[in-house]
Amino acid sequence: MILEYQKLKQYIQKFSPVTEEEQQQFVDAFERTKIKKRQFIFQPGFVAKHRHYVLKGAFRTYVVGEHGQDQTIAFAIPDWWITEYNSYINQQPATLFVMAL
Repeated sequence: MILEYQKLKQYIQKFSPVTEEEQQQFVDAFERTKIKKRQFIFQPGFVAKHRHYVLKGAFRTYVVGEHGQDQTIAFAIPDWWITEYNSYINQQPATLFVMAL
């Protein structure tokens, strides 16, 4: 688990020089969650309460069109962030799916 938090600390350092104490405060706000392949982290109708930092694996954001076809909106790979942004920012029900690949 220490290695995972080290990756997050390195990510922070890329954008802003912060002290070790500030890094630790930032990292302490996170909770590690293991997501299985094909598991949804967001679905339409639910409010997104978190943003997720991807340590390993990949996620796909998509919407289902009128005729039932999937339309991919975005992917997230390691060292990226993912959420259903409209839902997260406005605290309204999601309209997109976000699924682990």
